[in-house]
Amino acid sequence: MRGSMDLPEECWELICKLIDEDDYRFLESVSLVSTSFLAITNRVRSTFIITDRTVPFLHRHLLRFRKLKRIRFHDFHEDLNSSLLQVSLSGLDIESLDVSGMPYFPDFGMKMMRNLKELNCSGVGELRESDLVSIGACFPSLQKLDISYPDSLPSPVSDSGIISLSSNLKGLLKINVSGNNLITDKSLVSLSRNCVLLREIIFRDCDFISSGCIEFLVRNSENLESLAINGIGWRPRASFSNDAFLFARSLSKLDLSDSFLSDDLLRLIADAKFPLKKLLLSNCHCLSFDGLLYFLAKHQTLVHLNLEGSSFLSDEMIVELGVFLRRLTFVNLSFCAKLTGVAFFNIIERCVSLKRMRMEGTNFGVEEYSKELDIKSGIKSLCISGNHNLSDECLEKISRHCPFVETLDVAQCPGITRDGILEVLRNCGELRSLDISGCTGIRGFGVVDFELPKLESLRACGTWIDDQDLDMISKICRGLLHLDLKGCLTVGSRGVKEVVQSCKRLREINLGYCKVDDGIFTWMVCANPSLRKIVPPYGFSPTRKLHSFLLRHGCVICQDFSKMLSKGYNANGRDGDNSD
Repeated sequence: MRGSMDLPEECWELICKLIDEDDYRFLESVSLVSTSFLAITNRVRSTFIITDRTVPFLHRHLLRFRKLKRIRFHDFHEDLNSSLLQVSLSGLDIESLDVSGMPYFPDFGMKMMRNLKELNCSGVGELRESDLVSIGACFPSLQKLDISYPDSLPSPVSDSGIISLSSNLKGLLKINVSGNNLITDKSLVSLSRNCVLLREIIFRDCDFISSGCIEFLVRNSENLESLAINGIGWRPRASFSNDAFLFARSLSKLDLSDSFLSDDLLRLIADAKFPLKKLLLSNCHCLSFDGLLYFLAKHQTLVHLNLEGSSFLSDEMIVELGVFLRRLTFVNLSFCAKLTGVAFFNIIERCVSLKRMRMEGTNFGVEEYSKELDIKSGIKSLCISGNHNLSDECLEKISRHCPFVETLDVAQCPGITRDGILEVLRNCGELRSLDISGCTGIRGFGVVDFELPKLESLRACGTWIDDQDLDMISKICRGLLHLDLKGCLTVGSRGVKEVVQSCKRLREINLGYCKVDDGIFTWMVCANPSLRKIVPPYGFSPTRKLHSFLLRHGCVICQDFSKMLSKGYNANGRDGDNSD
């Protein structure tokens, strides 16, 4: 490494570690610079995703990346046990394993990955009592476990499996048992007694958990910081004592979504005065303004608030509540049908620390809000999709007051045209991800006299974008990584070729229902070596020869865009509720 790369190798290793933490896939480009960079990226890569196409070379990958800590199986249909055995025999010190969504639970050997600290088995098929016993016996160092929503109804997991599990995992910090609908109070009592370090427990859709058990859990889990449960108040005779939550000294996150919350219960929780930072009350019944006002007045240090589906909320109420929300960094007001832009602009004016906001499916756009704001909000992520009254004028005002936004979702807003979107692109120079899917009012972009070097993800499903627009996009968005054109019926081969040829970093493209030639796919991977995933038009059936050709170029063709690994299309958690 010479010239501009003349830095100590230790410095480059630190830089590559930061890249790996952000998105390890960007290390691929770095590794191509030189043999020295190749060696460094091999050393620092910590995550590896095993798919069908990596199986033939798995042994080689495991020898190459000796610092791997996290293994994830995705879009995998091969022999799960065989691949896990290879990982185990590799000698790698794996700390995190994700087998979520696999059709069956793997057969873990007693000597397999003994230092594993995190295991995700969410949505695994045929999860049984014996599997929980196996987890407890094989992974004594486990700290985080997700066995939520097994893919079998009813769930065969019952109390005996959870009791056995908890007796072996004394160091457990977090567990998600949601959707295991046969477990009862006995399971939570055993977790509370045996796993004394437990900080987070999630048990949504567990119908046989009583309010008395929740009270026991809160009283006896001294380290509990996060609690998520739904359905409170629905069951007959479900009630809490007056001091039920007084012992929750460490509780900082509370999720009571989909519950029946009376004012009395909300006041009871508010008066406990635990150090709450995150509150999730989405789609709650009986929730009232008076109860919410009392609660928020008691907890003015909240940084995270989810009130999705609170249909009683009005602009005037948000203005009154805003006095207590000055420290918010995240708020979700989606599907609060009475809210308009008055509520939005009041929130961004009051909440100076706000970074992420969701306001889908409201009445945004019908307001007459003439007040001029002298603010530049630091909001980074904004989702205002499904607002059918949203206009270009309103969008232009948003872009002026939120110039630092990096992720913007205005999907399904038919009142928006090219003029509104161009104002956003002109005013928001930090924009990295844009979703305009279903914005049928956008009919061509015309001539654009500026570039968008930072835009990496564009979703334009079901719009009237055509080849001429793609030609323009290829010129001003050369840094695109992900492009979703599903349902763009006026897109043809000419426009696709322009984008593929000009956007050298493009990794994923969805051409569902586009009118492209069958022979374009071999040309695409030859013209752009960065391509990794292509969704062809519906009805196109790739031959085995085409599959093999694409794989030799490091690209896979798949019929389902949801199987793509793009960060831009896979939300982390429930509407961002699990993000810090």
